[in-house]
Amino acid sequence: MTNRDRGLGSGGAFHWFFQRITGAVLLIALLLHFWVLHFFPPDHGNITYETVMARLQHPLWRTIDLLFLVVGLYHGMNGVVLVVHDYVRAKGWRMAIVGALWVATIVFLIVGSMTILGLAGGRA
Repeated sequence: MTNRDRGLGSGGAFHWFFQRITGAVLLIALLLHFWVLHFFPPDHGNITYETVMARLQHPLWRTIDLLFLVVGLYHGMNGVVLVVHDYVRAKGWRMAIVGALWVATIVFLIVGSMTILGLAGGRA
């Protein structure tokens, strides 16, 4: 029996555990996002560009949005990597696909961070 047959080659306990943790964090963050956005808007129910930009001026909201981005990207990338490890048998293909996923994740992280910080800085 190889390490891959025992599940060690497909991410092991660490990635399995953090997939569950980030899923729970994302569920809580999504519920809080809807609760704050739809039940406590500053203009009595009117969600406008100006109200969103006003929120993004506060460092706490920028931090929350950045954490939401990082956790979401990790959860999505880790999920796809675990599926790739389970179904792609050829080591070369697995490495190429996982490498492409890392590149895409880093690009999304950079673009997402620039968007959040750019909007918050008033340069949008």
